[in-house]
Amino acid sequence: MDSLSEKTGALSGYLRSGFVIMLSSLVLGFIADYLFNLTLSHALPAHQYGDYKVAYAFAVLSSVIILLGGDRIAPRILAAAIENQNRGYVLSFLRFYTGIALLLSVLLIAATYLAGVLHLGKTDLSEHHPLMLISFVIPLIACGALFSRVLQSAKMLALSNLPWRIGLPLIKAGTVAFLMISISQVELWQVILSGGIAVAGITFWQWRKIQTLGLIDSTQAIPPLAEKRQLLSWSVPMMLTMLITMALNQIDLFMLEILADENSVGHFAAATTTAHLLPVAQVTIAGIFLPLIGRTMDNDPEQAKALFWRAQKIITLSVLVLASGELYFGGWLLSFFGNDFQQAEQTLYWLIAAYAIWGFSGFASTWLQYSHYGRNIVIIGILTLIADISANFWLIPAMGMQGAAIATCLAMSLAAATTWYTFAFSLRQQPIEKETSTQH
Repeated sequence: MDSLSEKTGALSGYLRSGFVIMLSSLVLGFIADYLFNLTLSHALPAHQYGDYKVAYAFAVLSSVIILLGGDRIAPRILAAAIENQNRGYVLSFLRFYTGIALLLSVLLIAATYLAGVLHLGKTDLSEHHPLMLISFVIPLIACGALFSRVLQSAKMLALSNLPWRIGLPLIKAGTVAFLMISISQVELWQVILSGGIAVAGITFWQWRKIQTLGLIDSTQAIPPLAEKRQLLSWSVPMMLTMLITMALNQIDLFMLEILADENSVGHFAAATTTAHLLPVAQVTIAGIFLPLIGRTMDNDPEQAKALFWRAQKIITLSVLVLASGELYFGGWLLSFFGNDFQQAEQTLYWLIAAYAIWGFSGFASTWLQYSHYGRNIVIIGILTLIADISANFWLIPAMGMQGAAIATCLAMSLAAATTWYTFAFSLRQQPIEKETSTQH
C-alpha cells in the first residue's frame, strides 16, 4: 500500500513539474521563436526570409530521415532501460542510431554538393539557397534530437526541452541582432552559419549532461545491440509518419516557391510561424506523457489508456484556448513582421484551423505508432500528403498563399478523421501484446 502511494505521489509530482515546464516552454518558447523570426524578417528582405525558411525546412526534414526514427522510438524503448539503470543498453541504442545518422548525412551532403555542381534548381551553389552550407548542420540537428529524447526518457523535461525551445531561438535572435548592428547588410549564409554553431553548442551540452547524469557509462565496453532489425521495424514507420507530418507543414512553402511569387513565400512563412504555436503545444504536452505511456504499455495497458485520455483532455483544452487567442490576436501578431505581412491575415486563420484540427489528433497518431499501427499511420500520411499536393496545384494558382492554407486545412481534416477512425478500430482489437526486448 505504501509502495502504491509512493508511486502515485511520484507520478503526481512528475506531472505537476511537467506542466510547469510545459507552460514555460510553450509561452517562452513561442515568444523566443517569434522574436527570432521578427528579427530575421527585419534583417532580410521578404524573399530572402522565405528562402531561409525553405532551407531550414530542408534541414529539418533531412535530419528526420537520417535518424530513421531513432528519436521517435526512444521514449518507448529507453524509459524502461533508464529506470532499470541499464546504461549499456542506452549507450548501444545511441551508438546504433547516431552511427546511422552520421553515415546517411555524409551521403546527403555529397548528394547536395553534386546537385549544386550540376546546377539542379534551387541547389545551384550560385543561387540564393545555400543548401550546401545548411546540409552540414543536418547531422548536428539529428544528434541533438536523439540526445534530447534520451533526457526526455529519463523524465528530465527541462533539460530535454528548454534548450531547444527557448535557448536556441534566443541565441539565434541575438546573433542576428548583433550582425545587424555590426555590418551593413546581413547575408543568408551568415544566418545559417551562426545558427549551426548554436545547434552544435546545445547538442554538445546535452551530450555532456547525459554523461554527467549517469545515463550512460562510456568507460565500459559497449555491449552489442541484439535487436537492431526489431528496432528499425518499429522506428522506420515512425520516421515515415513524422516525415509526412512535417512535409505537410512544409510542402506549401516549396509549392509556393514554384507556383507563386517569392514574397508570398515569406508572408506565408510568417503566418506559419504564428500558427505553429498549436502543434508545438500538442507535442510539448505529449512529451510529458510519452515516457509514462512507453513504460506502461507492455505491463499495464489499461493504465496506459488512462494516461492517454488524461493527456488528450489537456491537449484538447489547450489547443482550443490557444486557437481562440490566435484567431483574436492574429492580425496584431502579424503586424510585428511589417505592414506588408498583414496580407497573410486570412491565410493565418486557415492555418490556425488546420493546426487545431490536427492538434486534436496528433497524440492519437502517436498512440497508434506505439501500438504497432505504424503502417496504418504511414498510409494515412501518404494519402493526406497526396491530397495536400493536389489541392495546392489547384488552389495556389487561383488564390495564392490563401489557397495553400486552405489546401493544408483540407488535408489536415482528412488526416484527423482517418486517424481517429483507426484509433477507434485499434481499441476494439485484442489488448496490446506484450513484447519481449533485451532491455526489459
